[in-house]
Amino acid sequence: MNAEAGYFILYLFYGLVFFMIGASITSRNLRASDLKVAEFFWVFALFAYLHGLNEWFELFIRENPDFIQGPMSAYLLSGRILLLGGSFGLLFWFGLELLLWNSRSRKLWMLIVFLVAMVGLGPIVIGYFQRGYAHFDLYLRNFIGFPGAVLSGVGLIKYSSSVESLSRRGAKNLAYAGYAILLYGFFTGIFPSGWNLGGVPIEFFRACAALLILFGITRALQIFDVERRAKIQAQLKRFTQSEKLVALGKLSAGIAHEINNPLAKVLLNVEMLEKDLNREGRFDTTRQTRIDAIKRNLERAAKIAGELLFFSHNRETEFVAFSLNEVVHKTFQLIGSRQDLYDFEFEPGEIPKIQGVPWKIEEVLLNLLMNAMEASEPGGGIKVRTRVEQGMVVCTIEDQGSGISEKDLNFVMDPFFTTKEIGKGTGLGLAICFGIMELHGGEVLISSREGEGTTVRLQFPCGEE
Repeated sequence: MNAEAGYFILYLFYGLVFFMIGASITSRNLRASDLKVAEFFWVFALFAYLHGLNEWFELFIRENPDFIQGPMSAYLLSGRILLLGGSFGLLFWFGLELLLWNSRSRKLWMLIVFLVAMVGLGPIVIGYFQRGYAHFDLYLRNFIGFPGAVLSGVGLIKYSSSVESLSRRGAKNLAYAGYAILLYGFFTGIFPSGWNLGGVPIEFFRACAALLILFGITRALQIFDVERRAKIQAQLKRFTQSEKLVALGKLSAGIAHEINNPLAKVLLNVEMLEKDLNREGRFDTTRQTRIDAIKRNLERAAKIAGELLFFSHNRETEFVAFSLNEVVHKTFQLIGSRQDLYDFEFEPGEIPKIQGVPWKIEEVLLNLLMNAMEASEPGGGIKVRTRVEQGMVVCTIEDQGSGISEKDLNFVMDPFFTTKEIGKGTGLGLAICFGIMELHGGEVLISSREGEGTTVRLQFPCGEE
């Protein structure tokens, strides 16, 4: 095989690899994904398509050198500049998006980088007119291609740590893809085309690095399959929980009604007995203590029956648009002076209004804050934050209390399950919260480690302003 045939196969393979990278991304439906990278993975796919086209365009010019000398030369050179510069520009953009996706000043940084890039293009354009296309090609690779590869590679490596909780293997594959992009950036951004490294054309090393990117990206994209399976499992779990709550709700309603009537009669008769004893002068301290104990236990039983009724009744109420931050403030007011015993901190974010029933959400927040207070020692920190994440309004309640064991964490949403002492809880609080959040199309997510505190995350769909 002669050198020209070898170059033909090399460039053909080189361009094909990038087309395969683009196809591996665009062939997947990433619209349903909640992963932030899914929002701008299309930028990397477009880079891959343009870069593959650029390599095949280089192959065409290499196989047909007469075109450069003919009347079409200006158009061909412009096409090469647009393909190469455009592809590197997209790679640069992708890297910026990765590094700045969770930055509060993201737009400002994007503007600064854009202005710096525009200033930096000046010497590149001047170099083109003074020294020709060969130097212009190298400038593009040095000042846009190499930084773009560094940004994208480091961005993927950094982003991979944020998805470890979803899939460790997926996170590793994202990191591997990042390292492959860094390697490609070294070969394509530092060395000019046509360079020989150890007697081997630089294009060979670029093609090998591109193949590593293809391998890393195709493996990394499997994280979206993991995410989809996790979503399906979560939906099935919520459906099972919902069905369980409906069945228990019907049972609870019947039990509560059967208990309430005799309880009310017994309590009424105890009060009448107390009045009769007082009137007859047969009332002493011992009898008063006993009657008070009877009344106290009857009232507790009535309270449990009331909670059963609240749990079983999913009252239809008209949804309105309201501010979650205002509801949090009102919930703090309901807690009253008890909050002075703890170190409360509220960080309200800039969030849109949500659709729902304010008093029901107030009930959820009050329940969760009371749980946080009961789990914390006096003076313990309790932090409430609101913000927008991935199209959802999120409220988190973090405490530094006793936490929940991994075993109990699987059952905290089940009705009548409680970790409190006997007589101090019915186990219906979180089940009620689950039902209210489900009514609002939201979610309750609980993470906790024993002895390290608990974080409850409430997620609401953004309402229309």
